[in-house]
Amino acid sequence: MVAERQAQTVKPDRVVYEITPAGRTELDRWLGEPSPRSGGFRDDFFLKVTAAARSGQPATVRAVLGNQRGHLMRELRNLDGLRRRAEDPVVGLLLTAASRHVEADLAFVDDAEAVLLADGGALLGTLRAAGPRLPTGGPARSGRRADRRGARSGLLSRDVLVPVRRPPVPSGPCRT
Repeated sequence: MVAERQAQTVKPDRVVYEITPAGRTELDRWLGEPSPRSGGFRDDFFLKVTAAARSGQPATVRAVLGNQRGHLMRELRNLDGLRRRAEDPVVGLLLTAASRHVEADLAFVDDAEAVLLADGGALLGTLRAAGPRLPTGGPARSGRRADRRGARSGLLSRDVLVPVRRPPVPSGPCRT
């Protein structure tokens, strides 16, 4: 990508970008491959639901799910307002897709509430008593990371789930 700064009399200079042949090749390659879910299933909310469920406290689960439901409802209202005002049909389409993602997240909140709180909290008591199940390799030695995969996923051998922060992975065709 090449950039050229153009002076404007009233406004600040504007920068005009032009894609290079190598950039075009990379863009074509990027557009031709599928887009996997970028956040995976280790996002902050999933970790909160897991931790709340393992706490064994119905009030904690209700609070986590209620906070997320409120946040998602506000996000859905904002997206709906933006979509209604969008003049560009592609922007409208993208806002509709974003709304559907939020609706799916709301459905997950409903599902979590139905599964975790349906029996008045009895299931939560069994989850707390059972502790976390490690994905592979069985239990680790007390207080140590389960294994290299467990360390990357944030699992510890005790009843603790610790999110592991990773640096963001660049996405899109432009690399600087």
